[in-house]
Amino acid sequence: MAMNQQPRSLPPFAQWALTRRLPCAVLATLMYGTVLAFAGSVLSLPLLVLHVLTPALFALITLGGGLAFAMQVAVVAAVGVTLLTGGELGPGLLMLILYAALPVLAATTLAQQGGVSRSALNLAIGLVTTMLVVLMTGAGSDGGTALEYVRQLLAPLFEASRQEGMDPVMLLRIEEMTAWIFPGLTALCLWLVWWGNVMLARNIAVYYGFYRGDVQPVSSFSLPRTVAYGFMLLMLVASLAGGTPQYLAVNAGLVFAGLLSAQGLAVVHTWLYAKRLQIAAIVMYVMLLIQPAMVLPFAMIGLLDIWFDYRRNIMPADGGK
Repeated sequence: MAMNQQPRSLPPFAQWALTRRLPCAVLATLMYGTVLAFAGSVLSLPLLVLHVLTPALFALITLGGGLAFAMQVAVVAAVGVTLLTGGELGPGLLMLILYAALPVLAATTLAQQGGVSRSALNLAIGLVTTMLVVLMTGAGSDGGTALEYVRQLLAPLFEASRQEGMDPVMLLRIEEMTAWIFPGLTALCLWLVWWGNVMLARNIAVYYGFYRGDVQPVSSFSLPRTVAYGFMLLMLVASLAGGTPQYLAVNAGLVFAGLLSAQGLAVVHTWLYAKRLQIAAIVMYVMLLIQPAMVLPFAMIGLLDIWFDYRRNIMPADGGK
């Protein structure tokens, strides 16, 4: 914001709703829960968008009202979701942990030095921890392995494919591969969406002048060396172990491989914009959409960047943000 600009004010309704615990909790409950009530209707898509933006709401009120205020709203909203679903604890607990606590933690971390990178890492660690707890709890309740538990969850999906007459051998291969990577891929996708929510909340807070934290662009994303060592340790466990330890290591490693790919992408993005090669950057993103396997070279670049810091002498252009 320029020095001669007057601070912007939130719209009256937003200021009223976001600065009071009960109205804010009601708003969060509606954003999270109404998509379930109107599933299959013409309102499903816009309500799904609101549902996905729930973490942005909690990140925003954390930036504006602090940790205590945000968690109080989260608890009230979780109780509201529980009542809305007829007393079921699962949806309320899911909202409290995934949709509220993790974005609040990430938004709180933004106030620290290097907060953009720290918030992304803390969010990933929280999602991986949640994934591991769910897998181990599910496997323990069924008395089997984590892989068998995921296969049971995916069974209805593949049963429908069998009834449609798909080739049994091909379907078996797809089912096996999907079961092996489904938890890690889900956690990685949630990380991308959740961190995008946190960055959206940061942009809104900056726009309205109440943001106090790290102002580095997303292209400055950088992981500490402990992540590289942890990733290599996970790959070692995945190679040498078997059963549930191997399965958990593979899926946790998949999430951190995604983080390394994000760092590699930030390196290449910064370099291309510094060289004024914006068209090449656009082509790079288009190719990533067409062929997702291209993330593998970016993971290697991100891993090497942890030690060699390829961006140390690069000043990003204005578009690099």
